[in-house]
Amino acid sequence: MINDYSFEFEYPVTTKEFVNALRANVVRSRTAITVVFPGLYNVDKIDITKMPKIEEKITDFFRNETRKYDFVFKITGQPKWFIVLSQSGEREAAAFIRRLNMTIRDKGIPDLEDYELLFSASVAEIGNDEGTFEELLAEGMLVLEESLIKGPEQIEYITTFKKRPTETIRVSILEENAIFRNVLHRTIENLDMGHFETEIKEFEDGYEFLESNWYLSSHIHLIITNDILPRQSGLDVLHKVRMLPNTRRLFVFMMTKGSTEEDMIYAYESGADSYFIKPFNLRLLEVEIKRTLERLWS
Repeated sequence: MINDYSFEFEYPVTTKEFVNALRANVVRSRTAITVVFPGLYNVDKIDITKMPKIEEKITDFFRNETRKYDFVFKITGQPKWFIVLSQSGEREAAAFIRRLNMTIRDKGIPDLEDYELLFSASVAEIGNDEGTFEELLAEGMLVLEESLIKGPEQIEYITTFKKRPTETIRVSILEENAIFRNVLHRTIENLDMGHFETEIKEFEDGYEFLESNWYLSSHIHLIITNDILPRQSGLDVLHKVRMLPNTRRLFVFMMTKGSTEEDMIYAYESGADSYFIKPFNLRLLEVEIKRTLERLWS
């Protein structure tokens, strides 16, 4: 039964509360965590009376091999563990497991060099705060058993908790030319952005944009602006938004018909994230938007 699992740990909170706190922060921080469930494959070849000491040494080894902000728990009564890798996706987790197995093969575990210890694991990347701790634990244990049945050094992946929640981002297009403004609108509107959806507004110049207060929300905001505009220019907008608190939520793409290297350097030094010289291939804009949004999740 799920509720029969208990844990040994060194923290002043229960394991369930601790993991739930990390999971709750995933969406706010846009930083995935990954839970690894390692299990000892060849446990039947080890003297059962020596298992408690061996498991203790393995736990110490795992803790020494993880980072200061990762967490290792031992599942009581079973040669299985529960490792939380903070700020890591399943790729990093897979590399971590392979590195562990390579270290064990090449050097062995301190004080256990005389034992042939083989491990397999299940891996669950967590990209949302949905589901319960009990569901995570139950599926992790179930998939770990499947991994152990297949053999040593096997990695099985759990996708149940991986999906990132849909997030709305705002996009502002500041362009005097109505035709090109519409082209940019349709390009972004038709762009597949994965778990992001967009709210798009068009503005004829920087003054209209700054007067709208559209940019003052807490949304991630992508501003695509021409450098030369009536009334207030794209550079005016750039300077204004970079004075705002939490300016990292604002990404500014500057467009220009022609400029010197000094102009580009000045724009970048002022906080522009990208710089496009007209005419440019719209595919470059699409790629840059996707690349920018992908960087939001680490």
